Amino acid sequence: EAADTKPEMSGPLAQYIGLHRHGAARATLLGHPGIALRLMVAHAIVGSALWAVRRHEFLARKEDIQDSVDASRAAAEMNTAGDHVRSLFEAHGLASLRANGDAYHLSEVFAALLGMDDAETLTVLAFVMADTLEAGGPIVEAVAVATETDMAAYWKPDPVFLDLVRDKRAINTMVADIASPTTAKAALTDTGKAQKNLIWNRIAGEGCEANPDWRPGWMQVPPTRLVEGAGSPPADAWARIASLFTSDEDEMCPEDQPVAEQDAA
Repeated sequence: EAADTKPEMSGPLAQYIGLHRHGAARATLLGHPGIALRLMVAHAIVGSALWAVRRHEFLARKEDIQDSVDASRAAAEMNTAGDHVRSLFEAHGLASLRANGDAYHLSEVFAALLGMDDAETLTVLAFVMADTLEAGGPIVEAVAVATETDMAAYWKPDPVFLDLVRDKRAINTMVADIASPTTAKAALTDTGKAQKNLIWNRIAGEGCEANPDWRPGWMQVPPTRLVEGAGSPPADAWARIASLFTSDEDEMCPEDQPVAEQDAA
């Protein structure tokens, strides 16, 4: 092999040098949290051999669910935020962001973030975290409580919602909530469709005062179950972690406990 093409380091020597350089760089990084933050954001965006972060890409089981979510205020705000983040990187010479784990692209994104001020970097961080937040489960409930999410500002009952509600116990509970327990008792033997029409009429104010701000317990923060003892994914998810985000004085009601725990009691 020609002298000018032969590597100047053997494999073991390259590993030795590489590991010592790695050790020095990461130990020094401990004293530079601002740089570390930017490096972490770059890893979350691009990935590496050690990082694999995926965006939340929502594909609903039914087309009408997909359409409802896509048309929501939350989706619009995420799209706007994404456009803004891309414009920040474009201002630093990056026309696109790719989650491909490529070392050069990772360094490109890191360099761009080093050129951003703290406010811009935190804007990117917030978007990346929101864009990679897993749907469903306790962490969504934790975020909603920690950020004091105004769920009513982002969602209101639509035809898709009531069409999907089939449990007559839950429907009757909603009637009691938006109308009155007396009304719910009188409608108890009515069909689910009739009771859902009653709910719509109460929301719209057909023959009564309109109540457009009404939201069922499932869409409160934190969420509550409508039927005592019944499984309720959002309420069960919150019940698993409620003690982490509430004070010791806040006692959890038995109906708020996860169904599995109630069964075990």
